[in-house]
Amino acid sequence: MQIHSEYTFNFDWETVVKGFWRKYPCKEFDFIQFNQVVDMMLNDNNTMSIKRIVYASKFMVLCLTLEEITFDIQNRSMQMQTKLLKACKYYPNLSGDESIIYKAIDDQKTHYSKLLSNFHQTFVTKLLSQFNSSFKKGIEVVEARCRELQNNQ
Repeated sequence: MQIHSEYTFNFDWETVVKGFWRKYPCKEFDFIQFNQVVDMMLNDNNTMSIKRIVYASKFMVLCLTLEEITFDIQNRSMQMQTKLLKACKYYPNLSGDESIIYKAIDDQKTHYSKLLSNFHQTFVTKLLSQFNSSFKKGIEVVEARCRELQNNQ
């Protein structure tokens, strides 16, 4: 099963990426216990690849994920693939992939696209009810960070 959502930020790409990078920690996503960059590489094609481990925990539901983030400065895009490394014992069949893209539309707007796929059916029914509010919260947090960045300039 797939769930796809899109949004347009009224901020330039550079500000949105900075806002994304400052997303955690925050009270809206208090279940994110930590995120840590574990690898960074400048590639031959003038892109930068970053790997980040994210540990989430809420109500005895624990998971460890790997985010693989690629920045293409020249084309003003950032792509992120999230893979579940370890799920908790209460949801042993938990699976799924997340793909996110932030792409500059012009100097004032940035397109955001999120695709969730390959989720285990029993988990997806619970996920669907929470996805829209989580998606909106994520947008609100990034926009708040973008406004903070603009106010500090």
